[in-house]
Amino acid sequence: MEFDATFLISLVSFILFIFIMNKILYAPVLEIMNKRQNFVDENFNTARNTKNQTADKIKIHDTELENTREEARNIVAKESKRIKQEHSKIINDYKSEVFEKVSKEKENLKASAFEAKEILEDNIVDIAKNISSIILGDNINSETINKSQIKED
Repeated sequence: MEFDATFLISLVSFILFIFIMNKILYAPVLEIMNKRQNFVDENFNTARNTKNQTADKIKIHDTELENTREEARNIVAKESKRIKQEHSKIINDYKSEVFEKVSKEKENLKASAFEAKEILEDNIVDIAKNISSIILGDNINSETINKSQIKED
């Protein structure tokens, strides 16, 4: 194999061509590819960070939501218990009031019955005279009838 001047000129032109192509085409293409890769990596990292932040916020939101629900359940239970106690107190107060009224009315009825009995006992002689005079048509002397004789044992 012979190396002549054409071979050397071809070799120099090829090396010069590679050097020029590297400066003009390959270097800018590689730079664009590196920029694109950096852009993709940055967006990927940003997306991953956003996803992680979103997941953390969702966890916090779920925790807060569960705490709020638990607090609401506690409030409802507490208020329900308070209302039941208040209801029981109102009913017990009403029962006590009704019991007192019934007791007073019983006492009033007993007193009225006792007063009516005493009035009847005091007037029994006069009533008996009137009935006798109506039935017999005679006028009976009140001295002949004594209260103690009329009273029942």
